[in-house]
Amino acid sequence: MNPSASVTHAEIQSELIDTLFRSVPIAIIVHIVSSTVFVFLLWNVSPHHHLLAWLAVVYGLTAARWFLMHAYRQRQPTSGIDWGIAAAILSWIFGLTWGTVPFLFLEPGQPLTLIIITVILVALNAQALMAVVSYPPAYFASVLVLSSLIIVLLLRGGLIGAEIALLVSLNLVASLFYARNVYKTLSHSLQLRFENAALRRETEEKSILLETTLQHIQQGISLIDRENRLRMWNQNFVDLLGLGNQRIESGQTLDTILSAADPPLTRLKLGQMEYRHADGAIIEIRQNTLPDGSRVLTYTDISELKHREEALDLARQEAEQANAAKTRFLATASHDLRQPIHALGLFFANLADRVRDPETEPLIEQIEDSIEAIDSMLDALLDISKLDAGLVRPHVGPVAMAELFKRLETECQPLARETGNRLRVRFSRVIGQSDPAMLERLLRNLLINALRYTSNGRVLVGIRRSGGQLRIEVHDTGSGIPEDQLDNIFLEFHQLGNPERDRHQGLGLGLAIVKRLAALLGHQVTVRSRLGQGSCFAIALPAAQESAHRALPPPVMIPGRELQGHRILVLDDDNAVLEAMSGLLGRWGCAVIKAASLEEAQEKLETSALSPELLIVDYRLGGELSGLEAVAILQKNLRRYVPALVITGDTAPDHLREAEASGYPLLHKPVQPAKLRGAVRHLIRAHERAPLMN
Repeated sequence: MNPSASVTHAEIQSELIDTLFRSVPIAIIVHIVSSTVFVFLLWNVSPHHHLLAWLAVVYGLTAARWFLMHAYRQRQPTSGIDWGIAAAILSWIFGLTWGTVPFLFLEPGQPLTLIIITVILVALNAQALMAVVSYPPAYFASVLVLSSLIIVLLLRGGLIGAEIALLVSLNLVASLFYARNVYKTLSHSLQLRFENAALRRETEEKSILLETTLQHIQQGISLIDRENRLRMWNQNFVDLLGLGNQRIESGQTLDTILSAADPPLTRLKLGQMEYRHADGAIIEIRQNTLPDGSRVLTYTDISELKHREEALDLARQEAEQANAAKTRFLATASHDLRQPIHALGLFFANLADRVRDPETEPLIEQIEDSIEAIDSMLDALLDISKLDAGLVRPHVGPVAMAELFKRLETECQPLARETGNRLRVRFSRVIGQSDPAMLERLLRNLLINALRYTSNGRVLVGIRRSGGQLRIEVHDTGSGIPEDQLDNIFLEFHQLGNPERDRHQGLGLGLAIVKRLAALLGHQVTVRSRLGQGSCFAIALPAAQESAHRALPPPVMIPGRELQGHRILVLDDDNAVLEAMSGLLGRWGCAVIKAASLEEAQEKLETSALSPELLIVDYRLGGELSGLEAVAILQKNLRRYVPALVITGDTAPDHLREAEASGYPLLHKPVQPAKLRGAVRHLIRAHERAPLMN
């Protein structure tokens, strides 16, 4: 606040007018005395009736001035502008009355008259200068008096009159300059007085406001000076520290006051600290140092906040425990499910080759479709487990988007025809910067999701480039997604429009995998949708330089080779899996040594003349022994290196990390026979080319 802004010109004028009225009594006395003396001195030289008439007018004006002063004092007006005008008018009438004196009574030939009139009129001007200078409109009436004297002296006084007129003029000019300076000084003094008064009011208001705020704020506050003495505090400071029974006064040292708390608070830490009261309340104390060296301390009861934090921490621990239990349950359930499904796939592959004919072909295809659907669901669970375990690491490089789009179009056209949709892919020669396999999986999930949830509609895949960024968009004309579900669709097992849990719609893991892959790649995934009109999923990724892309050579295909006569040891504690694996390998012409435990495997190796060329071992065996440990023991018993293939149905993150870190090839149950055959052929072929290791 600027105090001078609150001081108006009207307030100063009112105060100046008030000063004018305070000087009225002196002016009344001066005029009565001056007029009476004047008449007395001129009684013998001027007509009596003129003198008496003039004196009567002066007395009448003096009485009017007295009544005006009396009325002003009685009413005490807040605005004195009108009263000032009235006083000025009366002063001008006084000026006219005294201004007639030279014209009526001045005789230049009578030196005594000249001296008397000149002295009295100059004295009246001096009195006016002291009495009514606070209000210039009233003071300027005295100019009229001296001006009439100067005019008469110039007209009637001859040379001497002119000289006296010059002196009177100089006196008048000096008086005017002096009056202006006095008026400016007085006005400035009044302005300063008003400003000081405004400052005092503002200070008092702020002090009251501060005191009110301090007393009603929820925090306790204390102000400590540089000598560690208490200068200001509020009631909450006393209440929070339990000092109600203590007498607290300004000037006491803070240590003395705090030592009376229960328990005593003897040492204050700089910054922030917590103090636990005897009643269990937790008080947060903060210190802030002011520029002058004093300190402001705040005391806040954070007991409820602490209780909430503890409750939240407990809830977090319970959630983590529940999540860990869920992970363990899913890992166990996944392993237990994979074992019979794995065996089923192997048994069916062995059986299908024997009974396949035109009559059984449709049934075999239906069974294969069902097994494939189960495999895809379990693979999705495995992908989630791998991503959560941190086993998937991106290998970022240039990706030709046209080639990627072409593969996806070829792969997804059958699903588009099955769902009655028209799939359109807009090709572009731009090069993206990403992990090729992970980006392809991410887009495949989005595309399959769009085709599954759109019937007899359209699905469009395109790409846009903006500066150094690419934006891949998948549009569909499906039923759309409610706005409140746009975040939930990325949660595991969350599906819209599939209350019957149709297996052809998947498990609800596709978008969860998309979210994890995008986070791993650092790509932003966004979605917008309108109910009844469709959705658009978009992926933002950086663009690569066109010259950075090099066409990758086609993968080297392992030529077909019979497995006839190759010796393989199969170790699995699940009898169904063991029999199915042995039967399938035997069907392929392998000589199989099967064992349900490490001890059985060791026993058969000791009694058999055949030495295995490959070990196929289940990761989770009975007891505390793992498949990796079993491989190490068997290789030690054989006294040579034998390639090993680890097969697991375990999805626990720590087990997956251990298996991946072992360096052995790893297949996840259920294993497709073709994938198993390819892995076996590759390992045996690679071992035959490598020198034997003793």
